[in-house]
Amino acid sequence: MSGLRMICKLYGGITVRENGKTIKYLWDYNRDEPVREEEMKDREKFDKSEKKKWLSLQKQITDKQKDLF
Repeated sequence: MSGLRMICKLYGGITVRENGKTIKYLWDYNRDEPVREEEMKDREKFDKSEKKKWLSLQKQITDKQKDLF
């Protein structure tokens, strides 16, 4: 599962064909693990994940700006 974990974290998700079924995994930034797309259908879970993602990006940008000055 570490390969799936690494790819999902890097790209935000992946589509996998497993036993003739297509399964889409998304990276849940709130739980910090890959989850099936069906689990992220709940709007509240999706919103929490996206909020954490953008807050972490904002922090990274702020830290880089501090290093410049």
